[in-house]
Order: sequence, then C-alpha cells, then structure tokens
Amino acid sequence: MKKLILLSFIIFYFSTINAQVIKDWGVGAEIAYNIPINEIGFGVRSHLHFSDRFVIAPQFTFYPGFSNINEFYFGANLNFNLTPETKWGVYAIAGPHYNRWINWEKSLLNKASLSNFTAEMGAGIVKNSGCIRPFLEYRADSKWWESNLRLGILVYFGDCSGKNKHICPAYTSL
Repeated sequence: MKKLILLSFIIFYFSTINAQVIKDWGVGAEIAYNIPINEIGFGVRSHLHFSDRFVIAPQFTFYPGFSNINEFYFGANLNFNLTPETKWGVYAIAGPHYNRWINWEKSLLNKASLSNFTAEMGAGIVKNSGCIRPFLEYRADSKWWESNLRLGILVYFGDCSGKNKHICPAYTSL
C-alpha cells in the first residue's frame, strides 16, 4: 500500500511539471470539519486542470487540536468532473494522503502511529468557471473511516480579467 501511494505521488508530480499539459489552474483555502472527532482544520490547495473533466488537486490540511486531535494531512486527489458543461460541476474524488498525527500517543487505538498513509474518496461540487470558484466536498479516508466536510474558495487569476480566453484565433478579427 505504501509503495502504491508513493508511486501515485511520483506520477502526480511528474504529470504537473510540464506547464503545457495544465490547461487551467487555481489556488485557494478551505475549512475542514472532521465529523466523527468533531475537529476543525484549515487547508490550502490548488486545482490543476488537465481537461474539462480531470483535475489534480494537491492539498495540505492542518488540524490544530482545538478538541483533541492535532495532525496534518498532505496529499493529492484526482477529481473527475461529471458535469463540466454546467455552471456548477459535480465531481468524484480519489487520492493518496500522508497523515502526521502529532498527538497519536494519547490515542487508545492499537493502529495509531505518528505517520499514517491512507486513501481518500468522496464527492464534491465546484463552480466550473470564473475568477472565484467556491467548492464543497464530502470525503472519507480508508484507514480510520473518518468522514469530513470541506468548504473553500479557489481563485483562478487567469479568469479575473473578464476576457473570454477560449475564443478560437481563426475567427477573431484583427
């Protein structure tokens, strides 16, 4: 499992190196709520679009331990947009994540440790166009089966000018 997650990270990394492959991109922040442990976290992420349907979403989330769990997650999801032609896109989520559970020693769980690898799956909704793109996600991880909600905003700086950048040059006037 660890080798599969590491291989996925390597593939995601080398897939994003060539900027010509990335069709559009945005960066943003999020608030995460871990439902079973009643914990709030804060995160940053980017969305790297390879097509209208496929997005790689590298992200980092920190749970400061307001209630009981102090940890951070780092990973990248593959998002598959089921409705790219509509104003709001519905997408499926899957991807590997590394969890650094800072106060794991306080746990009574026998599989608790400082370093954990997990896969996350879920679904989300995002605005498909514009400069500011809010999103809402529901996800669950494969190791702890903890579900979480994430609400955030992505900024697409290339779409802030108001100009339509998808006009075919063959039909534009000089």
